[in-house]
Amino acid sequence: MKNKQTAAKFISGLIIIILIWGGITIFDYRRVCHNFERPVFAVPAETADDGGSGIYKGLGYAFDIEGNFMPEDEFPGVTQARFYLFGKMIEESVRD
Repeated sequence: MKNKQTAAKFISGLIIIILIWGGITIFDYRRVCHNFERPVFAVPAETADDGGSGIYKGLGYAFDIEGNFMPEDEFPGVTQARFYLFGKMIEESVRD
């Protein structure tokens, strides 16, 4: 009986962790690839001197971002982004 309760708690905890991770990943994905803004939860791993272009890494996902991040840029924000999930490119987005 105790073994079943422990297994149920473990599985419930694992499902909660996966749901939280999925929510964070989807939030950053929509923010970068659809709204063309920098990610919130992924951290910059390699960045250029323009204030935002570069590689951003999260837990199991990454973005390769190019954009206009200098104050004098006419249309600031992400202009091109590639989304990687576990090292495999899933989507490439380009802002018109």
